[in-house]
Amino acid sequence: MASADSQFASVSQSTAAPAAPGANALLPAIVGAGALGAATYVAVKKLTASPAAAPAAPAAAAPAASNAPPSGIVPRAKHAASSALATMAATFPAAMQEEAFLKAVAVELAKLGFRKDNGIALVNTCRDEVCRPVVSIIDREFGLSFNISGLGGLVNCGKVGFKAAMSHSPEFPCDVDGNLKERYIFFAFPHVSIGESGEVGSLLRRGRGKPSSACGALIAINNDINGGAAPSMDSDDPEYTLLRKKIMTKVSKSPGADLSLVQVTKAALAAINEDLEKLISLTVDPATADYAVITGVQIHSGDQIPGQPFRIERTCDYIAPDQMYAVVRGQKYALQVQTPKSQGVAAMV
Repeated sequence: MASADSQFASVSQSTAAPAAPGANALLPAIVGAGALGAATYVAVKKLTASPAAAPAAPAAAAPAASNAPPSGIVPRAKHAASSALATMAATFPAAMQEEAFLKAVAVELAKLGFRKDNGIALVNTCRDEVCRPVVSIIDREFGLSFNISGLGGLVNCGKVGFKAAMSHSPEFPCDVDGNLKERYIFFAFPHVSIGESGEVGSLLRRGRGKPSSACGALIAINNDINGGAAPSMDSDDPEYTLLRKKIMTKVSKSPGADLSLVQVTKAALAAINEDLEKLISLTVDPATADYAVITGVQIHSGDQIPGQPFRIERTCDYIAPDQMYAVVRGQKYALQVQTPKSQGVAAMV
């Protein structure tokens, strides 16, 4: 497989001629990102004393705050090695914490003129609610985004959806000819979970005492492929059957050998990349707009606590990046995204 360096110029050096979208091959290494910190909120109540009220007795001292976890929960040390991280390191060896990755992407894109106030992000994830944190981080780094998501991460909005999103972009004068231009940033992430004991596809969800799964659609497609299902379409299940049909064109199953969920997830990413590049080629004019593409796999690490209220600081998601490039004034640039080594999965196992 070709490396990113062989396909793109660095950020500081452009390619000699504009590169056509879709030239980037599926990269073998994939990257992930970090847990969001918890915010603390304090409610203040205004008290109005009555003139006739007797002097209040001294208030009892408040109990000391405790950082102990709820009963029955064993806290994990930050970045403690686990079976989940070991599995992630084996299957997505370049994975890094989600928030750290996206902050690093924002830094690199800023070097090419992409800012929070002068473009729009088009974000494609699975419809699953556990994918929402990555959208929140993107909104914080790049401004409110346009939703182009579909089941399993399939891009379903088509040309009309893309053009609608692009028409929402701020306009800015080109520093070369002064004509108004637009900027778009395309994000696409199918997802997979890795349970705390290392099982791929297992996920603990809020309020459920038994493990659930993610991505449910890709797990079902994995079972269909291994069971010999035909790539038929169903008008009552259009997203699922279209995604299944596209993934089946990206995998090859040997007789007697089942495909793994990791293989199907990477095949889904390949299909999503292909659809994304095709839609960009049909809707984006590099002469009038700059754009960037960031794709990869979102990985849920299984750090949610069963039977407890959902708390975002108890999740730790990662991104395993694949395509990372920008096209500015018709020239294609590789994004050299780097995060501290301590925020990569390799440093945690």
